[in-house]
Amino acid sequence: MESPSESNTREATPEGRLVADILLSWRRNGAWPPVEALRLEHVEARETLDALLDMGLLRVHSEHCRPSLGALLRFGPEAELAGFDRLLPSLKDAWRRNRAQAWSAEELGALSGLPTAEVAQVLELFASELDIADALFGDDAGLVGAIQLSPVVMELEPFAAVRARLGAQGPLAPPLRLTGLRVDGYRALEGFEARFGALTVLSGAQGSGKSSLLDCLALLSFAAAHPLPPGLDPRGTGQRLFHAGAPERIHLSLCVTSGTGRSLRYAVSLGGPLEAPRVTSERLASVERDASGRESEPFTFLDFKGGKGTVRTVMWEPPRPRVLPVPRTVPPDELALRGELDPALRVVASFREFLSGWRCHPGFEVGRGSAVRRPVPSEPEPLLALDGSNLSAVLFHLMVEHPERWRELEAHLRSAIPSFHSLSVKPRGGPGTVIGVWREAGVRDELTLADLSDGTLRFLCLAALCLSPRKPPLVGLDGPEVGLHPRVLPVLAGLLRRASTETQVLVATGSSELLAEFSGGEMALLEKVDGRVVFAGVDGAVPARAM
Repeated sequence: MESPSESNTREATPEGRLVADILLSWRRNGAWPPVEALRLEHVEARETLDALLDMGLLRVHSEHCRPSLGALLRFGPEAELAGFDRLLPSLKDAWRRNRAQAWSAEELGALSGLPTAEVAQVLELFASELDIADALFGDDAGLVGAIQLSPVVMELEPFAAVRARLGAQGPLAPPLRLTGLRVDGYRALEGFEARFGALTVLSGAQGSGKSSLLDCLALLSFAAAHPLPPGLDPRGTGQRLFHAGAPERIHLSLCVTSGTGRSLRYAVSLGGPLEAPRVTSERLASVERDASGRESEPFTFLDFKGGKGTVRTVMWEPPRPRVLPVPRTVPPDELALRGELDPALRVVASFREFLSGWRCHPGFEVGRGSAVRRPVPSEPEPLLALDGSNLSAVLFHLMVEHPERWRELEAHLRSAIPSFHSLSVKPRGGPGTVIGVWREAGVRDELTLADLSDGTLRFLCLAALCLSPRKPPLVGLDGPEVGLHPRVLPVLAGLLRRASTETQVLVATGSSELLAEFSGGEMALLEKVDGRVVFAGVDGAVPARAM
């Protein structure tokens, strides 16, 4: 159900004011106003009146004008819809008691405990619009005295439930968060379950599966925008795609929660052979939990097996909403999620954008001759590349468009690097290209990024990523401490925590010095048990079932 402010906004529009005036006239006079009287009384709103008549949102019967159900849903006061919800249980009860009876407003009032006048008004507004009357008795101008109910009444839901279902089709409100994950068949991730917060720092011995977890997420994000990569993961690490010794299949199930608390579950299974992996099943559904914590999936948006399946949405088509299933076939190496979608499928589009936007950084390429050390074209709103190659473009955008974040960046650099004096970005290398320029104590000449040490460049990439106003919806960092001096790690931890207030951050590290900067609630431990990876809290406790 919409809030009072949303209802007030609807009534504040010209259309909303006109519908409200028509309803007010009807309540006062017990009859709908004549259309010509409306034209005379609302000279300034004649165009609005004509437009609503042309769209069928206002209807004329016996020269009297009344709002349609569509007008009530889009512009009408919330009280009218709430009135129907109050009466609906009693209408169903009346149908069950005597299907042939013509129930008077007084009788329905006694059955429902509502005033007779309210019952008559509800029947007048909704009985014909919702097709729940086999016969209506009363004044054609606007009063209903009695109704003989049709079987349709038993199919109707309260408007509150309809609104909730229709609202569930809207885009997912940010921020979206990956809250739960289950993996079967990806390297050592077999029967693996995990839960994530805004910031999750993964620790564990070498080979405990930290990198595999990030690679698995990178594979899923890659597949949301591209066909499945043959044989190897999209990061090109050269490792096997499938869990050794297991059938050539991967199953991933993840839970995503929106900023308003809505939850979705996405499950996808991939199969072999290794050289030509394919999608064997795929499902996206909403998730609800009752007071006892039990889960249900009230609506399924996508459901595919072997490349064939259905895409579903809910549309309002009077007299009631209905599910529109659209059968589709997709190539065997592609997710249905990445196909062409109906514009009404805003939930699916929001989810796809979220998933395909993840960025898992395996490490920045900062060696001599790397792209990060050369001038690059400036960009309007750059997103730091996986290898950090467009660092100067990100720095230039920060410096020019976000001076407060630029000052924050310089403050962090001073804390981490004692010799740091100042940072700037200047045109170099040709039209439209820029490069970062560095000054430090004891060095007379300015230095470009080409002159900096590998560790300084890595830290600069991490700082720019954490402070950039444009971030991926999920950032994965594999070993961000590698190549950094221990004195830099407290500053890095602060930057990662800062970034987690604007996006979700997942960090894999083997550094005890970096881990010391985080609290227990921010950390998780990965361990291998009988050759399989187990996700546990820092105290060794296995978390509650993730999926």
